[in-house]
Formats: sequence, structure tokens, C-alpha cells
Amino acid sequence: MGRAEWRVKETKNGTPQTFTLSPEALTVLRNRKPQEAARFVFPGIGKSGHLAEPKKGWERVLARAGLDDLRIHDLRRTLGSWQAKTGASLAIIGKSLNHKNQSTTTIYARLDLDPVRGSVNTATTAMMIAAGLKESAPVAKITRKKA
Repeated sequence: MGRAEWRVKETKNGTPQTFTLSPEALTVLRNRKPQEAARFVFPGIGKSGHLAEPKKGWERVLARAGLDDLRIHDLRRTLGSWQAKTGASLAIIGKSLNHKNQSTTTIYARLDLDPVRGSVNTATTAMMIAAGLKESAPVAKITRKKA
């Protein structure tokens, strides 16, 4: 079985990156696979032979979706935001987005207060229980039936 990865030799920040591909991304890529051997997944008519700037295609996507103010980079930000919202660490988010500096990643941690609220509530409850000011979760007594 393959590793479901995409290796980019040089990214915008000058470093290589290996992207992990979700099952959904793999489905899209497999559906694009041509019948005959091809050099690129997204071929283009330009000098490079591959799609370099998907501007026209992106405009078609936006038109079909009824959107007019969405950039491709917003999709990247959305991934980082959802990673933060679902509990991924800043190190994991930074690695998946190829950030060189962790401070670049911190924006994703401040977008949603739900994880912060959960952590504050858990810590406050623990302190109140330790101080004897609040009872821990109720304990149900289990009785055994005699055989």
C-alpha cells in the first residue's frame, strides 16, 4: 500500500515538503488519472507542460459555487483552522502547512475559543474538586445479582 504522500521539491519558502494526502484527496487524484501514461496529474498547455496558475479554473469554481471573494490560499488557512479546532498541536499544524517558524502557526490557535474554553472549564472543575468545593462526577453503585 502506498504512503499517500505528495513530495514537492521546493515550496514558496524555499524548502521541500511532503504533504500527506487524505482519503478524499486520493479519490480526486485517482479520478483524474488518465487512461494512458501521463507525466502530470494536472497537465497544461504552457511551457512547463503542467498547470502552474489555476486562475481561470479557480474562477470557474467560484462562479459555480456562487462565490466571489475566496482565494486558493484561504483553503490552506481553513485546513489549519480546522486542525486547531479539532485539537491538533501547533507543531502538527505547522508541519502540515510547512511553516518554518512556529509563530506563523499561532494564528490558527487563536481562531476558536472552544478548545480554550474546554481547557479552562476542565482545570477550574479540577481545582474546585481538589478544594472540596465541588463534588466529582456522581458514582453509580453497581450491585451484583446472586446466581
